[in-house]
Amino acid sequence: MFAFLLSTTFSANWLSTSGNKIVDGSGSQVKLQGLNWFGFETSVGCFHGLWAANLHDMVSEVAKRGFNVFRVPVSADLLHTWLDKKPEVPSSMNPQVNPDLDGLTNREIFDLFLVDCKKEGLKVFIDVHGIAPDSYTDALWGTPEYLYKAVEFFADAYKDDDTVIGIDIKNEPHGECGSSSGATWDSSTTDNNWHYVSLTAANRILAKNPNLLILVEGIACYKGPRGQDNGWWGGVLSFVKDLPLDLGKYQNKLVYSPHEYGPSVFDQSWFQGDFTYDSLYNDHWKDSWMFIHEDGIAPLLIGEWGGHIQGTNTKWMQFMVQLIQKNSLGHTFWCLNPNSGDTGGLINGDWLTWDEEKYDLIKPAVSGKLFK
Repeated sequence: MFAFLLSTTFSANWLSTSGNKIVDGSGSQVKLQGLNWFGFETSVGCFHGLWAANLHDMVSEVAKRGFNVFRVPVSADLLHTWLDKKPEVPSSMNPQVNPDLDGLTNREIFDLFLVDCKKEGLKVFIDVHGIAPDSYTDALWGTPEYLYKAVEFFADAYKDDDTVIGIDIKNEPHGECGSSSGATWDSSTTDNNWHYVSLTAANRILAKNPNLLILVEGIACYKGPRGQDNGWWGGVLSFVKDLPLDLGKYQNKLVYSPHEYGPSVFDQSWFQGDFTYDSLYNDHWKDSWMFIHEDGIAPLLIGEWGGHIQGTNTKWMQFMVQLIQKNSLGHTFWCLNPNSGDTGGLINGDWLTWDEEKYDLIKPAVSGKLFK
């Protein structure tokens, strides 16, 4: 472990919220605008691409291109191996490309990644992408206590490093609407109630580190007093109108984090016909989650959005850039990796060169400042 490297000579720079904005310790607005780099949530157990790309060069290049935050997917199982002091040495890392990582465990690599991020002025938050490796399609979160212990451990382990600014409790809750096998949002204490699980996890995280941001995603469908709302996995947050999450004295740590994709992933009803920015806003964005921003309830950070540059998906991405710019929204683009099958990434398949066309398209939405 390289925990001794994580101490900082700077004054702590934790983030909080004020209305619909994320703010720093002086109260100034901070725009978190970054990307996802996945791998720790898979059977590889570490960042993908280290077989071809140098870790330090990758972090440096991400910062140079204007991004200021990484969303790092992990599995609960991975966090439990760290909790049990049994981190694994990843076999996919190429020592010729990353000689200083040779023989290191995945936790030691993560810690060196944090050192690089601090040096470059980047912040980091994790999301529990699944319970077991490669389980991202699971609707729920298994036994809630197992999830709680995982995020509680992580919050405590990195409580002295303000590079780590938050925890996205669970990726993309979904499932059959109204079913015990699907995520719900109500006032019950059932194991599939995302409201109860989010609240419990948040309280346990903040008991370990009250400085962290708590990122809460939506669900896939919500039956409320206005009827049934459907959308992307993790993308329906209309429940906030009826039962917002109450973190009490830590309410200024809450960030809602919808996921949003285009027609190349699935041809949703709001993509039918010749959709426009206004039609997307009126038919989908406003009632699904934009009301949270507009009503000043809490900040939004779009945890995942992205896709291939093709057909109407390009138009949708241009409208997303417009939405982010117009409202100064936080976001983490999906993704850096080229090996995301339904979206592709910002890096080409060689893991060394960038897809400049895609980067140029989203670049106007990357205007956050580095934390230097």
